[in-house]
Amino acid sequence: MEQHRKPIIGILGLTRKTEPGLYISNEYAFTSSANIQAIQRNGGVPVVIPAAMAAEDAEAALACCDGLLLPGGDDMTPWYYGEEPLPVIGVFRPEIDDAWLKAGRYALEHELPMLGICKGHQTLNVLMGGSLYQDISLQEGASLQHLQKYDRSYLTHYVEIVQGTRLAELFATRQLKTNSMHHQAVKELGHGLRISARASDGTIEALEDANGLIMGVQWHPEDLIDSAPIMNRLFANLVERCQSRW
Repeated sequence: MEQHRKPIIGILGLTRKTEPGLYISNEYAFTSSANIQAIQRNGGVPVVIPAAMAAEDAEAALACCDGLLLPGGDDMTPWYYGEEPLPVIGVFRPEIDDAWLKAGRYALEHELPMLGICKGHQTLNVLMGGSLYQDISLQEGASLQHLQKYDRSYLTHYVEIVQGTRLAELFATRQLKTNSMHHQAVKELGHGLRISARASDGTIEALEDANGLIMGVQWHPEDLIDSAPIMNRLFANLVERCQSRW
């Protein structure tokens, strides 16, 4: 592999359907422009991986990728962590979750570095055998506002970074202010994972593995690359982890 080229980062795609209209009404595969910009600005080449392709043939879909970004999205389908849906759960998309988990298993098998954001962070935990709170109201002691009500670029609460973790090394601080747009959270930690940050109410805000493949954060750093430039380090780190495995 040529070491002078930029790493290709596969961004797992979502789908949405447009409202019926006069000319165009269809389903679209997409990711947010913020995800694209965060990867591109920090030295990677972003490529959107359609969920349908990842579900059908993860090997073909990800063959060109050096790393993987699992972005935010709808709620995680609860049966993937052994539960049935409770009244507090929101919209979940089994076809998306099936595709993302297949992509995650491919990445583990082929040692592709991964970064999970919000729903992607939760997906990584489920991938490794962990579980989720279907709503933070079910978590004892949870008290912070985790679903902020205005601009995604705003910083809304602090997270405490666990010392001795790769996240602590990356940010070189004990406390970090983040945005927050979620109502689900990690419950039981997946195999081989460790907590790397918590909110003051105990909510798990970041996780990682020991060998450098997995990093997940509950907040949305892609929306903070301008308002809180320190968040660029997460995307630069993903690119660096890809390069180090060449």
